Amino acid sequence: MLNRFKYIFSKLNVRHRVLLSALLLTLLAIGITGTLAWNSGRQSALNQGQTSTEARPVHLLKLERDTEGNQTTVPVPGADFVLYNAQDPENPVQVQSTFTTDQEGRITVSLPPGRYFFQEIRLPYGFAPDLDAENQPIRRYDFTVTSSTTNDHPIVTAYNRRLSGDLIIEKTLVNDDGTELSEEQLAQLFEFRVTFSDGGTYAYQINGEGESHELASGETLQLRHGQRAVFTNIPVGVHYIVEEVGMEHGQANNSSGNISSEPSRVDFTNRDMTRLGNLILEKEVVNSDGSAVTDEQREIDFEFEVQLSNVPDGASFRFTTNRYQIDDDPDNDDDTREGTVANGDTLTLRHGEILTIHDLPVGTSYQIREVERPNFVSGTRDVEGNIVQDANNRHLFINSYQVDGGEPVLTFLSFEKQVISDDEAALREYFDFEVTFEPDEGQIFQYRIIENGIEGELQDFVSGDIIRLRHGQKVLFADLPPGLTYRIREIEIDRFLEALTTVGGQTVNGTSNGDETGNRNGSHHTFVNREIPNGSAQLIIEKRVEGVGYDAEHEFLFDLYINDVKQDGVIRLRSGETSLPIVLELGDRWRVVEHDSYDNGFSQEGISNGTGTIELEHIGRNVYVRQTNRYVRDTISLSGTKTWEMPEGVQTPRHITVQLMQGDIAVRQVNVEGPNWAYTFDNLPKFDNEGNEIHYTIREIPVTGWRAETNPENINLHNIWVDPVTASLEIEKLITGDAAPNAEQFEFVMNPGGHVVNITNSGQAHFPEISFDRPGTFEFTVHETRGSTLGWDYDNAEYRWFVKIEQDTDGLLSLTEQWLTKNGERIDGLQAVFTNRFDDSVLLEETLDIPVKKVWDHKELTADLQPDGIVVQLMADNKEVSRRQLTADMEWQTLFQKMPRYDSEGREIKYQVKESEVNGYSAKISGNAQKGFTIHNTYVGMEEPPSQAPDKPSTTGRLPDVGDGLTLTAIILGLVCIRIAYLLYRETKSKKG
Repeated sequence: MLNRFKYIFSKLNVRHRVLLSALLLTLLAIGITGTLAWNSGRQSALNQGQTSTEARPVHLLKLERDTEGNQTTVPVPGADFVLYNAQDPENPVQVQSTFTTDQEGRITVSLPPGRYFFQEIRLPYGFAPDLDAENQPIRRYDFTVTSSTTNDHPIVTAYNRRLSGDLIIEKTLVNDDGTELSEEQLAQLFEFRVTFSDGGTYAYQINGEGESHELASGETLQLRHGQRAVFTNIPVGVHYIVEEVGMEHGQANNSSGNISSEPSRVDFTNRDMTRLGNLILEKEVVNSDGSAVTDEQREIDFEFEVQLSNVPDGASFRFTTNRYQIDDDPDNDDDTREGTVANGDTLTLRHGEILTIHDLPVGTSYQIREVERPNFVSGTRDVEGNIVQDANNRHLFINSYQVDGGEPVLTFLSFEKQVISDDEAALREYFDFEVTFEPDEGQIFQYRIIENGIEGELQDFVSGDIIRLRHGQKVLFADLPPGLTYRIREIEIDRFLEALTTVGGQTVNGTSNGDETGNRNGSHHTFVNREIPNGSAQLIIEKRVEGVGYDAEHEFLFDLYINDVKQDGVIRLRSGETSLPIVLELGDRWRVVEHDSYDNGFSQEGISNGTGTIELEHIGRNVYVRQTNRYVRDTISLSGTKTWEMPEGVQTPRHITVQLMQGDIAVRQVNVEGPNWAYTFDNLPKFDNEGNEIHYTIREIPVTGWRAETNPENINLHNIWVDPVTASLEIEKLITGDAAPNAEQFEFVMNPGGHVVNITNSGQAHFPEISFDRPGTFEFTVHETRGSTLGWDYDNAEYRWFVKIEQDTDGLLSLTEQWLTKNGERIDGLQAVFTNRFDDSVLLEETLDIPVKKVWDHKELTADLQPDGIVVQLMADNKEVSRRQLTADMEWQTLFQKMPRYDSEGREIKYQVKESEVNGYSAKISGNAQKGFTIHNTYVGMEEPPSQAPDKPSTTGRLPDVGDGLTLTAIILGLVCIRIAYLLYRETKSKKG
């Protein structure tokens, strides 16, 4: 190929030969410089990747600390924070406006590397700031963002303490008739079911003292009259429901609601409607012939069987008699008749004795039956009735002793009707009575109805017929034979309670108390009825909300329970609305529970008449259940308008940015555009954390050429055009000392504004122009950012640039003076000069300790065939600088100590390690000089027996760098060209000779 090229070259003339030689030399230069340029560009791209300052996503996480101070994983939404850039700790700069934690308790933001802090400015309702070691509230959270920061974990985890409150349930019992409570009433237990919205378990004490009891949501507790169950340490906002099990006749306030920092008091007041009455039994003995009662007859004990129903199981009642009054020996206390009687007991009575059973509850049903006694006929053998309020439940039992001989004397039977009612219609109503006689043998009897002392006509009667009476009327059967068995039964009417329902006995003759007419040889009974109160009332639910800023269209949902049965559907009310009337009958029980809407910002502060019973005083009236909520996120809305004042020809900007300020903090920010230039801020907190009303002001992000004016009475803005004045500051960088091995970039910062310029090595630069649109003396600080490159000594000087702007009478601005100070001393000129010095000796003194560790994976290779040592070479820029032998005794590790980090020219040395080949093993090397190297050998199988390790260092030269192959080719090609040129030169010279 070389001869071929020589032949072609010889055919060219001298001019063409020169051009071809130049072409070959150009190709040679391009090959060399192209390789260098490729390597340089690659390294530049790598450097740019390493110095990236792209924003990194980070997040704050707000969690709850429970009422006992324990950290939890429960997120806290609705906490407001302000973010500051703290690159200049003395002058932190706010980033954007207010940030608020979301439902997961997060605030996510993207930030470039730097120092920052979050400042908490408003806590959600029911929370307090976390405390530091000195019990001071924590509101500031500092953090740093680096180029390696990730969003995998919170960069800030902040806690708020959950506030707590008390729940107090109190029980009060009163008698409807105003009497004092009995011992039994004072000992009575009332059961309450308590439900918490968080399903928690909380402790309570009776009357806030003594033993502590745990109650899980949905469980019950018991209270007596005057007792209180005091729950403490319940988180603020938890919704509670308190229900009395089996409640009758009473009402409750605040039976449901949200816990607040003030105690929540639930008052249950029950009215004991149990009116009490007495049952009186009177005994009288007569002789059928009218003779006087003998002493022996006076001592006879007549027995009475007592049946009581509608009373508590096992209940007994006190009785007394007047025996001491009829006793011949009144000083004999043994004859005192006093005791108790219960259902199924038997009592005894003597002639003239009156027995009173005390304090039977109204509604008690009774049956009294006298036990038959030989030779005596019972005028009243049995009675059935009920204890009725204000009725006289008194019954006379006459026993007639049958004396032999004598003519029978005719007797009578009478009964009358009495009605207790304030209703005239009830007093005119008729009641039916069924009367039977035995034996009757089809006999026709006669009776009269007597009213107001006036006797009516005789009326025929057959046993079993119905007689009708109204209030005040009496029936009289006269001239009845003695010994006739009778029974009188009143037919029940639902609207009335009957004191006496049935009475039976025999007609008797002889001396008795008779009736009020003086006829003393018969039986008389009074049937008293009391009208059962009835009627209805209307239940109306009212909704009220206190506070400002809530959604007036928000609907509140209510559940209604009537007689413990939940009604279908829910009742929906807005603030200020009332429900449709709900008709309830006398005795109906109601319970109203509002759904919890605390998450929407509404705390149930109180409910009046949330639980109750329709009583007599409610009949014909409206009963109001008033539920009051407080909006705990009191908010307001503020609106403003932007106006402009400018000369002809000046255009307004496309948009402006306005900030709503709370003191020095920008809480909201919005862009405003024409043509209306109006802006509104909604849902602004009305009060701060201490309960003080917040005063908001407006601020505009400065617009070059405009001066903003504000009004303290509103948030309007007025902009006036002002021709701005601009100025810029020049800085210079000087370098002294040794020559630096690499180019160095220096950074300079001007505040306020955070303006940054960079100068590579030495040189000059200008900060961006500053625009001044108002008069005043403005001050800026300039300093160099201290770097971290080894060997550099940075200039710590601080310059202050002062610019004085004045405004003339026409409103025009002018720059009248500017000057510089260095470290507090005024200097000449307007150039800030920073001088840095480089010292390369620092580089030569720095050393490294490089650890090397060997890891084996022998797999199935037996121990006798495993290597007992290896050789490790330490390479510096591909040249061996040291070697070590590693053995099992050394635990297969070594340390290359005090190796220089930089070469004589200040470049960092690149260290690597190599291992002499180990037969049958593959090698993988990981790590670096700073952290150490690990050589991982894995057995892969031997091809030949292992050889001895070399005892001399390798003399192999360094491997070529990337691009060296191309460079070598170019060099060879160049040498070929030179050789050809030389041969041609000789040939030409010989021809001329």
